[in-house]
Amino acid sequence: MRERDEPLMSPGRRTALAAGLDALVVAVFTLIGRRTHDEPLDPSGWWDTAWPFLAGLAVGWVVVAASSQTWPTRWWHGLTVWIATVFGGMALRDMVGQGTALPFVIVATVFLGVTLVGWRLVLWAVDRRRPEPTRRTDPRRGRVRPPVEHTRVGDPLGLEDLHGPSDRTRGRGVVPPGDRDRVAEELDIRQPRTPEDPRPQG
Repeated sequence: MRERDEPLMSPGRRTALAAGLDALVVAVFTLIGRRTHDEPLDPSGWWDTAWPFLAGLAVGWVVVAASSQTWPTRWWHGLTVWIATVFGGMALRDMVGQGTALPFVIVATVFLGVTLVGWRLVLWAVDRRRPEPTRRTDPRRGRVRPPVEHTRVGDPLGLEDLHGPSDRTRGRGVVPPGDRDRVAEELDIRQPRTPEDPRPQG
């Protein structure tokens, strides 16, 4: 769903604007029609001409709302509203015996198409020039958190008393060749025999 669409359960100013403009378009169209044919502009006469198209307009709104789960405020919604208004209005006029002459059908189709879709296209163009609404960010982001202090539980296993070999450990490191006999005698280490060593008398 786009940022400026209004769902069915929470209509807003855009939905009210769309309903008002659509109704105004039908009202102006019927007034112009009656004026062109020199018919009286009294409320009763205007209503006789307008109600079939208002009913078709309502059908278009219901179709868009049921199919997209949003109110018909987008320009592509206007296509459905336009077709429903023209065909619904002409069908109802024919049912009650009002005129549906071909020139009248052509004029109604062009006028309602230009106006019902046109104002939505203008609003769409204005929306494209507006910056996208900024999303709310978590105010806690970016804060430096204090270091976590761990509770000392002691050393129940005595691991701190365990030490690895140090430099003073006997046998650690490399013994120089000149000190090998002395070190071997101190540590009671039996040296391997070499060819130069005398064989023991036995």
